[in-house]
Amino acid sequence: MIRGKKPAPAFLLLLVFFLAFFSVYDLAQQDTPEEQSQAAQAEKDQKKVVPTPKDIKESTGIYVFVGWMWLAVFVLVFFLRLKIKEVDRLYRLGYFSNKIVSRRPGK
Repeated sequence: MIRGKKPAPAFLLLLVFFLAFFSVYDLAQQDTPEEQSQAAQAEKDQKKVVPTPKDIKESTGIYVFVGWMWLAVFVLVFFLRLKIKEVDRLYRLGYFSNKIVSRRPGK
């Protein structure tokens, strides 16, 4: 028995679309001009933060971390290539075929 597609998922998707984009209510909270000016003043008052390591130990730690990450990527790619080569070898041998091959010379 073949069942037809139910219209419920399409209807719900359409309902969410209309509620999200054509809503008559403004659900976003907007700042008043006073709050906006205070926020802008607070941003100007902050000191500029420069993301650099504090000393040579942190700098070396960053380079070691990045080196280990690249080493891990290369090792994973190496093993992935080995797996692909093995699957290709098995495919060429016919390991995945559905035919049953007899090894007896007479058959």
